[in-house]
Amino acid sequence: MIGDEAWITGALAELVSTPSLSGNESAAQEIVKRLMREAGANDVRAVPVDAARLEERYGFRTPTPTQGMFALVGSWGDPATRPFVVLNGHVDTVPATAGWEIDPYEPRIAEGWMNGLGSADMKAGVVGAIAAVARARAAGRLRGYVEIHSVPDEEDGGGTGTLACVDDMLSGGRIPDFAIVCEPTSVEIATAQVGSRAMHFTFGGAQSHANMKPSGASAVEAAIDLAMRLGQWAEMPHRLIHPLLGATSVNIGRIHGGIGATSVAPDCEMEVCFTYHPNDEDALIAEIDAIVEEWREHQPPAITMEFRELHNVHPFATDPDLGPVRELARALGRDAVHPRGFPAGSDGRLISRNLKCPTVIFGPGDFNRIHKINEAVRLTEIVAHAETLENFLSTGH
Repeated sequence: MIGDEAWITGALAELVSTPSLSGNESAAQEIVKRLMREAGANDVRAVPVDAARLEERYGFRTPTPTQGMFALVGSWGDPATRPFVVLNGHVDTVPATAGWEIDPYEPRIAEGWMNGLGSADMKAGVVGAIAAVARARAAGRLRGYVEIHSVPDEEDGGGTGTLACVDDMLSGGRIPDFAIVCEPTSVEIATAQVGSRAMHFTFGGAQSHANMKPSGASAVEAAIDLAMRLGQWAEMPHRLIHPLLGATSVNIGRIHGGIGATSVAPDCEMEVCFTYHPNDEDALIAEIDAIVEEWREHQPPAITMEFRELHNVHPFATDPDLGPVRELARALGRDAVHPRGFPAGSDGRLISRNLKCPTVIFGPGDFNRIHKINEAVRLTEIVAHAETLENFLSTGH
């Protein structure tokens, strides 16, 4: 039966066996299109990704070539009815790293787990969402109007496909009442997500022999000095820590420069990532700028520095006491919401921020088993995800 465990297993295996690195998702999207139609969608349509439009309207850039790229929107129910619920999932994957014990594109099932690239992140969530709507529709209990957005370019571009869907909804005046992003949360409800700002710094100095160091200016030492100052940002006493999220942090991910031990370094590059919380968002950029300006005041004239932003994946938080969140908890069989935090970026931020729509993250899969060798998802979690969404989308649940 469409939407049952056997269907879920077969659909996921087919998707996992279809490579879909960011920018090359078309083959996987064709499978999703067929699955949506099998699930009785009223309509399945492609939403083209127009990179120029997204940059002009939202200031959003992706490093991924977007020619021919598209999201899919499948719809069920009457668009004139409420609630309007969006289920969101991406079909692109990160590349497989060395060390896999199996072919990452040949799904293997053992002891209730399916291994394969993208199995948990997050093709399982896409399949679970489609299965849920199919089950609710087949039972004649589907309430309101539901759209499933199957999107490309989440891993590499950080949300291009979802932003195209957001733009499509805004252009059509379609604002959802609730959105669920089906990223892996071990079938728990996450109502908050961390933010991540990554920056690239380029330093210039003045080369000299190390034995004549005062006649030069070390770009490497200037970079280290700035790194130490930036590192203090996370420890400032006024940090606004969200109770569901891990500690704020500053990661110096790369420092590279200079010629060798006997030369004062004439150049250096550094990359830094700031993990921050929703209530700190307004202060983040201003505080980093202030640290940089104070650092400049202590540098010799020969030191130069330029920086650019690599990404700023914004955080978001949704009130767990909102009605739809409580309804989802009841559909999960809970008397109360026990909210979690999501420790990485997700496309939920684009829905929450641009549509002002209550948004949560809820999907099958263990976050600790993604983006690494032998990625796997427990099949019973996908079934539980589908059953919970079915209950949530059904009348009288």
